[in-house]
Amino acid sequence: MMLASIAHRPVARTLLRRCIALVPCLGLVLMICSSAVAEELEMINRPANLSGLTGLLFTTGPFTVSPGRFEIGAAAFTEKSTAPDYSVTELPSVTLTAGLTETTELALKSSYLRRTSEMTRDRSMGDTQLSWKWNFLPQSESSSLPALALIVTGIAPTSDRDKNFGGVVHWGAKTGLAAGKELIWGDHVIGLYADAQVAVQDLSDERIRDRYGVMNAGLIFPISKNRNLQMLLEYSLLSGIDKISGQGGDYSGITYGLRLVNERFNLSFGAQFLRKQVQNFDDSSRVIGMMSMKF
Repeated sequence: MMLASIAHRPVARTLLRRCIALVPCLGLVLMICSSAVAEELEMINRPANLSGLTGLLFTTGPFTVSPGRFEIGAAAFTEKSTAPDYSVTELPSVTLTAGLTETTELALKSSYLRRTSEMTRDRSMGDTQLSWKWNFLPQSESSSLPALALIVTGIAPTSDRDKNFGGVVHWGAKTGLAAGKELIWGDHVIGLYADAQVAVQDLSDERIRDRYGVMNAGLIFPISKNRNLQMLLEYSLLSGIDKISGQGGDYSGITYGLRLVNERFNLSFGAQFLRKQVQNFDDSSRVIGMMSMKF
């Protein structure tokens, strides 16, 4: 009954309702920044996120790594739940990002997972992801429009689904859009980013096929004089998952974090608070850390 109720919830309708709820907040921010001027290089460094694409911790921004540059990243997170009682650690999560042209980048992600509960201790690789991003509408200083990018991701089944890590069995994919704008407001720089993607997996197998939506929205606000210490605030939504794994299914989350950057180096860390939307799963929290270096 639990799976049936989740399976019949329309993904698009749920995502639309959550997006509409965010409109007043984003509108207020844009009104405050209405006199701001867009500048291209004020963020000092736009490092990779946990998926390997340029962004915040979870949110993917529309900007890309410079052509011919590489960024190597290592990340980790741990999630603790009390009901059901389990802890999940992703360590390490390794990403490699390459700038292909002025407007495109390619990112590869691989990870290793460990899950501990009252009865079991399981370990497995995570699924391997290869993502491509095309910034088809770059940010312009003279335009009020945000930058826009297309995201396409392929997912290879390298995790152990038999241990209930929730990975794909045959293949998976995600596609969607990322938007963002960086604004100068007085002596401060504000970056506003958002992405929305549709994910599918194992569509060739009726028993295990799944389709769901992913949305992230984030704000970055440098808090130091040199703008290299930055504060992050993100909202995440995952909705419409039919197949419940050991970590549950649908959830929404709020992330708070700090980022220290220079032109080549990034150190980010934060805490994410998850509100689970699945029966018998209580809310949980994550601690996340990531560092990366551009070459």
